[in-house]
Amino acid sequence: DCITSHIDFFSRTENLEDKVLTQDIIYVGGGNTKSMIAVWKEWNLHEILRNAYKKGIVMSGVSAGAICWFDKGITDSYAKELAIIDCLGIVDGNACPHFDEEKEREPYVNDVINRDIIKSCICLEGNCALHVKNNIEYTSIDFGNGKKCFKVYKENNTLKREIL
Repeated sequence: DCITSHIDFFSRTENLEDKVLTQDIIYVGGGNTKSMIAVWKEWNLHEILRNAYKKGIVMSGVSAGAICWFDKGITDSYAKELAIIDCLGIVDGNACPHFDEEKEREPYVNDVINRDIIKSCICLEGNCALHVKNNIEYTSIDFGNGKKCFKVYKENNTLKREIL
């Protein structure tokens, strides 16, 4: 009994506040995180989404749509390298999707933590979801094959992984 809808930024764009604030759940698909957030900011959607979150609307997504809610995300928006970009800041911390699916992800995360560029990163394996409640409860949800979400951080100059 769901009524679904979508927002199209590449034709006439509807009233975003009316649209977003009347939803029960917001789902954001994957794609180019940097471009997505830039378009959202141009349309002030980032503030509307923040208001939706405060109103209690469930936020969800996959890939770019999973990391966009965090302070920062590890993205492959650039053709030849991974990068850390500013995201929406609704959820504290840094996030990296596809951690076990793309071979360059784990070494990149380990490197930026070892070099103290970031202090920690929430890493999501494929076929796994992260449920965040009130920005303090983190639960990994496995969709099969024993996949996990975990936090990578440095303690006493040693990288650690904490399963969420």
